[in-house]
Amino acid sequence: MLNCYKVKSEKESQNILKNQLSILEKDFLEYLKIQINETIYPNLFHNYYLKTLIMLCYIQCLNTKKYNKSNLIIEIQSASMYSRTLQKDKFKREINNIQSEVNNNETICLSFNYTKVMKNLNIRNIHGDLDNGNIIFGIDYDKLNKNFEINEGNSNNNRTGNDEYKFKNAPIEFSKSYRVLENGLTSTFDISSDIDIIKIYGHGLGKADYSYYQSIFDSIDLYHGKTKVMFFWSDYKDKEKEQIHKDFVKGVTNLIEEYGTTFSNKDHGRNLLTKLLLENRLTIEEIPVNELFLNV
Repeated sequence: MLNCYKVKSEKESQNILKNQLSILEKDFLEYLKIQINETIYPNLFHNYYLKTLIMLCYIQCLNTKKYNKSNLIIEIQSASMYSRTLQKDKFKREINNIQSEVNNNETICLSFNYTKVMKNLNIRNIHGDLDNGNIIFGIDYDKLNKNFEINEGNSNNNRTGNDEYKFKNAPIEFSKSYRVLENGLTSTFDISSDIDIIKIYGHGLGKADYSYYQSIFDSIDLYHGKTKVMFFWSDYKDKEKEQIHKDFVKGVTNLIEEYGTTFSNKDHGRNLLTKLLLENRLTIEEIPVNELFLNV
């Protein structure tokens, strides 16, 4: 007996996947709410919250006119003494006092997380936040299009030859850019070419978010500009510290080199990493978590 099956159309299959994605996002949203629920896990919540405040304070204030590494660590350790005596509110005030020395109006934060820890920080959760219940998952827009690129010419040639390339119905509905727009996650967040320094921490530097970095680096004119870029990393359990550092350096190098491939001037693209290092505009620093969390 011959069995016949109806094959779903491409559009039907995409609709099914889109519905399943929405279910996954809603389930993940509820999971996160439970994880940061203060009444369910009070000790875990406060420990995470306080450490996050310390980390943000350190990254924000480091290498400013007021603080260098040494005196900033001392100030934070002093403030965090109150967390040991359960004076959480006083601890928060002391942290805010440290940050008040830095002009918060000039600090903007682009977050790939879904939580908002600090109310006095100009922050944008690019992929949605728990408060508004609009978190999203997605694929990098540029990479998605490239995966659906078709070569209609001679496969032995490259894109600079006589080949004709086109995109074959790339499912852009699954891209992060499309989903940000679809969910109304736009804002007046401005990336100015006048930015003095960009500090990056806690991001895996995966290719899925390369288009964000390309947009930021384009806005500040990374090659010709004066903006410094600082990457921060920290040690964590269950992995060798030396390997963590090695992997992170490789991730930063890959990111800069990948961005260099987007230049029309290929010579500039190839020497971008070297240029940034020579001008001391690219640094990688370890966050001294053991010292910062000494009293937490």
